[in-house]
Amino acid sequence: MTAEAGVVANAAEGSGSWTSSSGQTKLSIYPTPIPELILLDTPSALEKQIGMVRREITGYYTGVHSKAQGIIDRWISVEEKVETRIKSFRDPTEPLNPGLLYTGISALTTSVLTRSRGLPTRILLPPTTLIGAFAYFLPGTASRVGAYGRELEDRYVPRFGEIRRTSVAHSGIAWERAKESAAVGRDSVNKGVKSIVESIEQGTGLNLKAMGWAQEVKKEAQSVVDVIQKDTKEVIESKSPSSDSEDSKRLV
Repeated sequence: MTAEAGVVANAAEGSGSWTSSSGQTKLSIYPTPIPELILLDTPSALEKQIGMVRREITGYYTGVHSKAQGIIDRWISVEEKVETRIKSFRDPTEPLNPGLLYTGISALTTSVLTRSRGLPTRILLPPTTLIGAFAYFLPGTASRVGAYGRELEDRYVPRFGEIRRTSVAHSGIAWERAKESAAVGRDSVNKGVKSIVESIEQGTGLNLKAMGWAQEVKKEAQSVVDVIQKDTKEVIESKSPSSDSEDSKRLV
């Protein structure tokens, strides 16, 4: 039984020999199969280091490339937004070519004229002229730019916007009051002059208004006479050489 078990075990293992119970090895009657060789690819320590460095460099390059691409994409989006915003400023009813040219010439001329002035004048006057010329030559575009500026002001510095609007309102009220005061003063001066003229006319019996109108009529008549005299003189001077030549021909 023991020998049979050994034979069965050797047969099950596929070996080419069997061992009896006495310990003697006998060759099998079947051919011995060729054992299969399996090669294991075991990298060396240097290869492991090189691979690790390569993977590190590849990962670093991939990260840098993705960051650079993200920055480029954000910059392109910013450029598109700026371009869209600038196009929205343009008023289709206003030609930009002469308006921008006149605005630049005005600012440049002011800068040249104020270069020998004081520092505050050189700093403040050219930008003021630029803004004024821009608002004068391109009013629609300037209105749109101002609306966008007020929008940014309300979004980021609302307190400053309130102060600015209050100052502008007070300045407008002060300007209207100054205009009213000037109109009242002009009316009072006219009334004073009129009362003085009337008092002089009543005291002396002279009609100063009629005399003033007569003086204006006299001046206009004198100017007309001067023009007629000048034209007559030119005509006489132009005819005199021709008459002299005709007389000389008759004498000959």
